[in-house]
Amino acid sequence: MERNADQNLPLAGARILVAEDELLIALDMEAAFRGAGADIVGPCLTLEAALDAARNEPLSLAVLDIRLGDVTTENVSDLLAERGIPFLFYSGQALPDAMQRKCDGAVVVDKPATQQDLVGAAVSMLTA
Repeated sequence: MERNADQNLPLAGARILVAEDELLIALDMEAAFRGAGADIVGPCLTLEAALDAARNEPLSLAVLDIRLGDVTTENVSDLLAERGIPFLFYSGQALPDAMQRKCDGAVVVDKPATQQDLVGAAVSMLTA
């Protein structure tokens, strides 16, 4: 995806999938990324919505909670990896062992984080 390197809008041109089941956190993430110039896919509050977006949407990056409800986002991260779309986890918990092995080296941003921390992590992923 073509992106503008404007430092006031460091995510201009990026399409970011937000998969988060806590609505207030999801809306805060959406505001942070939109404020940095990104277009948001979601927020996806359920695994089904996140899988559909990961399968069908043009994406630059995805930010996934480790769990949506009582299920992990492992299948979402698998789909993203198959498509070559970078992703990071934003969660208050550690990756389960199976996901840790599969997503070795994945970026995990611990909740709570500031909007600047989230935007910074996204920018780092997209410029790596």
